[in-house]
Amino acid sequence: MRDLRVRIVALVVIAAVVPVAVVGYLALSTVKEGTREGYARSLETTVRAVRRRVEERTAADRRAVGRLCERDLVVDRALLDLEAGRFGPQSQQGLVADLPPVMEALGLDTLELVDGRPGAGAHVLAAAHFPGRTGARDPALAAVLERSTDRAFVRDLRIRRRGAALDARTVLTACAAERGEVRVWIIGGRFLDEQYVRDLGSEAGHVQVLLTGASGEVPAEVATGGGRQTVHTFTDDAGEAAAHLVAVIDDSALSAQLDALNSRFLMGAVGAGFFALLLGLLLGLWAASPLKELRDAAERVAGGDLESTLAVRSGGEVGRALEAFNRMTRELRHTQEKLLRAERIAAWRDIARRIAHEIKNPLSPIQISIETMRKTYRKKHPDFDEIFEESTLMILEEVERLKRIVTEFSRFARMPRPKPEELDIGDVVGHVVGLHQSGDVLVELDQADDLPRIRVDREQITQVLVNLVQNAADAAKAGHGGPGGRVRVLVDRAPGDGGVEVRVQDDGPGIPVEERARVFEPYYTTKAGGTGLGLAIVHRIIGDHGGSIEIGASPLGGAEVIVFLTEAGPPLEAAGSLTDTAMPLVQRRD
Repeated sequence: MRDLRVRIVALVVIAAVVPVAVVGYLALSTVKEGTREGYARSLETTVRAVRRRVEERTAADRRAVGRLCERDLVVDRALLDLEAGRFGPQSQQGLVADLPPVMEALGLDTLELVDGRPGAGAHVLAAAHFPGRTGARDPALAAVLERSTDRAFVRDLRIRRRGAALDARTVLTACAAERGEVRVWIIGGRFLDEQYVRDLGSEAGHVQVLLTGASGEVPAEVATGGGRQTVHTFTDDAGEAAAHLVAVIDDSALSAQLDALNSRFLMGAVGAGFFALLLGLLLGLWAASPLKELRDAAERVAGGDLESTLAVRSGGEVGRALEAFNRMTRELRHTQEKLLRAERIAAWRDIARRIAHEIKNPLSPIQISIETMRKTYRKKHPDFDEIFEESTLMILEEVERLKRIVTEFSRFARMPRPKPEELDIGDVVGHVVGLHQSGDVLVELDQADDLPRIRVDREQITQVLVNLVQNAADAAKAGHGGPGGRVRVLVDRAPGDGGVEVRVQDDGPGIPVEERARVFEPYYTTKAGGTGLGLAIVHRIIGDHGGSIEIGASPLGGAEVIVFLTEAGPPLEAAGSLTDTAMPLVQRRD
């Protein structure tokens, strides 16, 4: 057995390492050549992309400045004042105040208006980037503008940054707005600095884009052994080179990457050898016959065959392992039988609790009706016949509902599927409120007049409302320590696309915020005689109807339950099935 394992391990290691070594060497050579070619392509791609962005930005700035020359309220007002001869300090102050927002709206760094009339000496009407320049004269600027109206040019401008005045290299675009004999130069620009380069989105991994001076010399700390290309040349007003955008590949980064590839290849080869060694050991272990039998038996047990046993033909570690396996299967059989019995008992106990709870809810209105008949009979009330007729009809209706619930449980072992019909929910709410108005708690109804008709299962929604009103009445009595208290039921159109909203409010002790999330859990209750299933069933029924239910604070001082029901009613797949789990109807535990 040992020789077999050694041979398996040796063959697997050779079969894994030799092909990896050969393929890895060829792949590494290919990667080295491909990496260099890829870097060159990346350089070309970056150059084209950045060059296009520079051209697009220059064209966009030119269009922005051009729009000011064609039509702009601030520029037109300045032209009118100059033409009428009324451009004075007040006009200049207004221009100084109005120009910065225009500059920001156009996304420019500099913007100034210059008087272009002959003899004006390039008088600066306003400078948004440096208000102190307003009123200055720059005779040389007039000649510059005359030469450079058809292209962008580079010029140093005086700006203020962090409280200090300094000269900043700027790419300028100019145009002239004219009205009669009056001409105004509009000059907009961007600072030509590192931010300009970053805004171009020029980062491309190993490709670096730099802004150089007129000579195009790259800083000494930047290696260019991988190649370089000029992306764009910025010229001054005379057409001479003033700055360059240069793309370079740092050759040291390329060498470091190739070294990293060598290291990764070596690590990959070692890892492949180690993995092959482990795989060979596993295969050797698998080849042992007793262990194979044990594995097959374990798989049968995992598939549910707890009768599977192994024949113990030898002693030692293997024999003891097989004996332990047989003991394990016997214990699993016994444990499974106990679990099945426990699950069946728990399922029937839960079903019994559910049936008891479902039967309990209709008993309260039946009891109230019988007590009402007894009281009116003893008092010889003149309306006894009418009350008797109404009460007996209600009792028959509730008994019929009890019979249907019991029939559904016994026939299908599940809650009934919703059987929706279009009805006026106000009638159902009024019926439920009427059932509880003879009790010890004042039950009020506030109902809107224009309620939409909705599709619901009358029986199930009646069950929901009876449960909520009864819970509210119990809470109100608990809050008053006995008879008394107040319950209010509000019915209105739901906000939004449609539906109905029912609010049941009480003046009881309320429900703490930290407990509201648990209210709809099965078996959660705060009442001494409660089963904890009432609100769980309510939650399931509302969910089956495509609605929602929430717990909040009541304006009366207690708790408020908010139920939303859609006009469309239950979705097609809605069903209250007890087969989802043994019992938890409203909350599956997967």
